[in-house]
Amino acid sequence: MAHLKFRGSYLAFLIALTTLMIPVQVIMVPLFRLVTNHGFYGSYWAVILPTAASACGFFFARQYILAIPRDLIEAARIEGASHFRVLATIVLLLLKPLIAVLFFMTLLQSWNDFAWPLIALKQNELFTLPIGLLYLQGKFGSDFGASMAFALINVVPMVVLSLVFQRFFVQGFARSGIK
Repeated sequence: MAHLKFRGSYLAFLIALTTLMIPVQVIMVPLFRLVTNHGFYGSYWAVILPTAASACGFFFARQYILAIPRDLIEAARIEGASHFRVLATIVLLLLKPLIAVLFFMTLLQSWNDFAWPLIALKQNELFTLPIGLLYLQGKFGSDFGASMAFALINVVPMVVLSLVFQRFFVQGFARSGIK
C-alpha cells in the first residue's frame, strides 16, 4: 500500500481507515462467531488474534514505510533483487522499530481490555487481570488495599515493557518524521 501502487490501492486504504470509526462493540458478535467457528473460544488465542491486526497498526505501518527512501528500494531493484528479496533484506530490517512499537501497542490494548476477554474466555483461570480486579470487589464491601495492590501488579509489567521498548519508540518517532 505504501510503495507498490495498484488499481484501487487508495480506495482500499480509505476503506481500512474507515474501520477505525466502527466501535468495537459493533463487531463483538461477529468476532465471537468467528472465534467460536475456528475453535479458539475459551483460549488465550481468542483474545490475542483479534487484536493482532488493526486498522491503526495498518495506518502506522503504511506511514512508516512511506518514510523509507524510495532510492534504497530502487537501488536494490536495479541490482536485480526481487520484490520478496527487497522486502526480506531491506524493508523488514528497517521495520524493526515499527514492529516493536506495534507489538507493544497491541499487547497494551489486550492487557487492559476488559469486555472482550470477559466474553471470549470461559474459565476463571484464564481471565485477564482487569477481570480479576472486578472479582476483588465484594457485593457489600471492598478491600481497597488489595484492589490497589492488584492494580499495581497490573501496571508494573507494562511500565517495565515501556522502558524496554523506549529505544524503539524514539527510533520510530524519529524515523517517521523524516521525509
